[in-house]
Amino acid sequence: MTTPDTSGMHYRKTNSKSSSKYDKLVTESRLPAPSTESHLKTSSTNYSLYALVSVFVISLITRFYKIYAPSEVVFDEVHFGKFASYYLRREYYFDVHPPLAKMMLAFPGWLVGYKGNFLFDKIGMSYLTNGSPYFIMRCSVAFFSSFIPPLIYMIMSESGYALLTSFFTALMVSFDNAIVLHGRLILLDTFLLFFIFASIYSYIRFFKLRYEPFTTSWYIWLASTGTFLGLTISCKLVGLFTYATIGCLVIFDLWRLIDVRRYPSLSQFPKHFASRVAFLIALPFFVYLASFYVHFAILNKSGKGDAYHSRVFQMQLKNNPLTINSDPIYYGDSVVFKHTDTNNYLYSRNATYPRVYEDKRVSSSGQQVVGFPSVNESAYWTVLPEQNFDEFLQYFEPTGEKKSDEKIPADIIEKFKVRHDSPVRLFHKQTRRVLRTHDVASPLTTTNMEVTTANIDDDKTFEDTIFYLRLVEPLNAVNSDGSPVVEYISKLPKKLRIISRPHNVAVLTQRAKLPAWGYRNQEVNGVKDPNSRNAMWGITQVSSYNHTSGSNKFVIPKMSFFSKFKELQNLMIDHNSRLTKPHPYQSHPIIWPFITRGVSFWTKKETKSQIYYLSNPFGTYLSLLGIICLSAILLSVCIADRRNMVIVSDIQRRHLFRSGAMLLIGFALHYLPFFIMGRSLFIHHYIPASTFAYMILGAVIQYIGFNDYQLFALSSPTYTRPNLPILPKSRNFLISIAIFFTLQVLAFIYLSPFIYGTPLTPDQIASRKLLSSWDFSFASKR
Repeated sequence: MTTPDTSGMHYRKTNSKSSSKYDKLVTESRLPAPSTESHLKTSSTNYSLYALVSVFVISLITRFYKIYAPSEVVFDEVHFGKFASYYLRREYYFDVHPPLAKMMLAFPGWLVGYKGNFLFDKIGMSYLTNGSPYFIMRCSVAFFSSFIPPLIYMIMSESGYALLTSFFTALMVSFDNAIVLHGRLILLDTFLLFFIFASIYSYIRFFKLRYEPFTTSWYIWLASTGTFLGLTISCKLVGLFTYATIGCLVIFDLWRLIDVRRYPSLSQFPKHFASRVAFLIALPFFVYLASFYVHFAILNKSGKGDAYHSRVFQMQLKNNPLTINSDPIYYGDSVVFKHTDTNNYLYSRNATYPRVYEDKRVSSSGQQVVGFPSVNESAYWTVLPEQNFDEFLQYFEPTGEKKSDEKIPADIIEKFKVRHDSPVRLFHKQTRRVLRTHDVASPLTTTNMEVTTANIDDDKTFEDTIFYLRLVEPLNAVNSDGSPVVEYISKLPKKLRIISRPHNVAVLTQRAKLPAWGYRNQEVNGVKDPNSRNAMWGITQVSSYNHTSGSNKFVIPKMSFFSKFKELQNLMIDHNSRLTKPHPYQSHPIIWPFITRGVSFWTKKETKSQIYYLSNPFGTYLSLLGIICLSAILLSVCIADRRNMVIVSDIQRRHLFRSGAMLLIGFALHYLPFFIMGRSLFIHHYIPASTFAYMILGAVIQYIGFNDYQLFALSSPTYTRPNLPILPKSRNFLISIAIFFTLQVLAFIYLSPFIYGTPLTPDQIASRKLLSSWDFSFASKR
């Protein structure tokens, strides 16, 4: 085994017995070399801890300042506040994002006894009037947001950066307008951001224990990494970008482990590999699964999201209409069919189609069947069996009228239930004819078949009067004993199609209106596609004989957690990919770094107040420059290596290609994938990339200002080793750092009225319009 490498991400020594043979070596490697720069400021004071606490306090102030304002719904609080209320109501909803962050938003409301009465329906609605605990919900977000800059400080310090570099980077993040604004509203991305950088920090701590494998500390930080990765993905699926980032680092680590120069024997490699699979693949997936398990356990009541799911899924929810309205339709029942798209009813009357249409086409002169906007006696159709079997005729006339009030035995009535996909005849009670479709063109849609009626006793037309009542989403479920669930036709919300058996066309109505001879009602015809989305009907009313046999008990088919999980994942991915509708505030990845436009979150005309989502322009442009510089530095070092030239020290090289490359990979994987996404994107999608960009800026600052990385490197974010130099010797460098920080703070303060909703005059608003494309409200025209 090789000597522990103390450059870059510094090796952290523990008290483990397994590391005892390295103690002397590690202790010596962590001591700074004797400095010839005697005028460097050194310290025996724990400035590292002071810096960490200062960053946290500043973060608290910027996020909690006036967090009560505005006391109205702001931007996407409409969605995520509503989802939090659904959790408290326990009513099922559907969203394209995983549930963890939304459950975290609901938790503070639950703590204070909020019942979810307010649904955040509209931007600008008053929280005070509607009794929503918005203050504590925002505070919970701000609390997590306040830990993000300290996490950045800890990542930088654990990666071997100087105290000044770590402190500067964390402060730049503390004063970024976009991160601060998102961290004080009822939104998801703050939780995502916290877990992203908690994952990065945990992996760095794990990697620094690479010379103490399989110790307790090693396993703790490996498990911590996997847990935070799972929590990240459980907030938003873009957490997969973080997973990919850690994955790249793991591949690098495993590649290092098979290097014969480091490890002559591969005897422990399987254990290394298995540990990473268990904690970085299985554990995150388990955490992700657990978030959905809790999600399903809480949302056990029927709600707004039911309709997105299969009928089996919906039936698992309490008070779902599918189980409430589960009484089946029986032969002999008279029903009303309502078209799901146009809300018109299947209707017939004694009027007939013209023999010859205006375009000289010839019709059957059959009785009209139309779509009618309301229900009366002409909208009722009696469901008859295809063949009038003996049991049916014993109690009913061939037309479906009950012969007497005699009670029908339970074993007989069970046979009268209309099953899914059963062949039936539909008898129109008012005109006493049966529904028919045949090979005659419909009045308006000549490619479709005419739908009319026929005499019930006409043997010649008998086959044309047979239809299947076919459910749109049959259960295809099995009972506990493995037998298939027999499904019956019932009232809404079950949707069905009326399909002609001989012609395989589906009955539909459409908004096209018939001429005067058709009383301007909607045309009904038979479409040749039996699975047409426009040919769906629901049974809204039933006129039934008295069923008192008690045979209507409905058994809800079981659905496993994994079946529900799989169905929801497919829906999330599908609906997320369909979010392609253009939005006035969307932001393409190529435009984001240049801040050409922000997003209006909230406005108040009376006070000229507004919240406008915008990043800190100075910090954004400076960090963009940092990305370019670090990329150029790494490229230059690579080119110099090819030419056998030395332009950086070995320690600088390792630090640049370990920590610097990690940050560039993190930025790239949280930014570049958006270029190939088809969905609409907004500025907040780039917050993780923006935060990585600030850390890249810190890496460039370190490269420019500190020649001796090891001399200035922090060993811990909470501990300052004796005689650690705090400031480098270059006065110009220190002045530059001070100027950068001052400009970041000034830009933050100048644009802070758009974070805190501070009232401004039209002239003051206009003066803050640094780019003409920034569309602030209420700004005076210049």
